[in-house]
Amino acid sequence: MAMKIIVAECSSCGDCIKVCPTNSIFDKGGIVKIKADTCNECEDHDEGPRCQATCASGDACIVYM
Repeated sequence: MAMKIIVAECSSCGDCIKVCPTNSIFDKGGIVKIKADTCNECEDHDEGPRCQATCASGDACIVYM
């Protein structure tokens, strides 16, 4: 599985990019995206995906695919 960013909800702040342990989140021309093939939903983190926990919009912006 992987996480997905809802572009309409994303402010493109980049906070999620900094906390991604697999470097799966990147900025492409001002739009933040997640590489599905390398995102592991922070399976090693008990509190769930770090990106979602860091995001000011939370689960409205970063969702499970």
